[in-house]
Amino acid sequence: MKLTLLGTGSPIPDPARRGPSQVIEAGDELVLVDAGSGTLHRLIEAGYGPRGPGRLLKPLRRIALTHLHSDHITGLADLLWAGWIMRWWDEPPAIAGPPGTIEFLRRLFHAFEYDIKIRTSGERLQSEWLFPQVEEIEEGWTTEGDGWQLRAFRVDHEPVDQAFGFRIEADGRSIAISGDTRRSENLIRQAQGADLLVHEVYWQRGAQALQATITDPELLHRRQIIDSYHTHSKEVGAIATDADAKHLVLSHILFRGGAPADLQADIEPDYRGRVTVGADLQTFEI
Repeated sequence: MKLTLLGTGSPIPDPARRGPSQVIEAGDELVLVDAGSGTLHRLIEAGYGPRGPGRLLKPLRRIALTHLHSDHITGLADLLWAGWIMRWWDEPPAIAGPPGTIEFLRRLFHAFEYDIKIRTSGERLQSEWLFPQVEEIEEGWTTEGDGWQLRAFRVDHEPVDQAFGFRIEADGRSIAISGDTRRSENLIRQAQGADLLVHEVYWQRGAQALQATITDPELLHRRQIIDSYHTHSKEVGAIATDADAKHLVLSHILFRGGAPADLQADIEPDYRGRVTVGADLQTFEI
């Protein structure tokens, strides 16, 4: 398998770090996990677009959404409509996501109702090239492709009550993706022995320093809430150790004024495996 980090950022706009997204190449098929801002363009930059008119170089079989926070889904319309207009597929990739995904897609298509009407009449595009099959997932949901299996597991991202991570396995290798979460014992169980653990993180000391400068009680409360449902740099190493992960890759990174070296320094005391502070378009083969 080959994993490419398409976006390693957060809701904070950053041209160098687009919205959270990663694509896994398993055999001759692609699986996309999350579709944050810039996913479409990063997918092309990663070399998965067609060379000229026609299909994608490898078929995108599945799009899996960890949760419905905006920064994980704003690139989905871009991708679906590009595939439709450019005729990248006769049947769009199936989408799996938490409860609420079907309604989200229904409303998305309603928002683009005029565009769909014009393109299906004047341009003679067919609606079945645009509307994907959609499944809503629960703990233990699985799907399979050509030589790979994808499994969903719940993580702890309260107040988001429907948040999941994913584990994909192929040829005896495995990749676990945390999605957004604070420390999750279920994630640790489901990621056991993973060759690659892609986990979110924020720099703890930077977050604490930032909070110390805030005098507005409402803004301070908001910052505290945001930090409370994410994983800080002092605990992600222990998570990777407890999961017995061979390689920890950090994504959805909130540096909070820090640098990659600051994250590494916080992780090293608790984790002896390989650590990579992820960057957009970075690839990993296992």
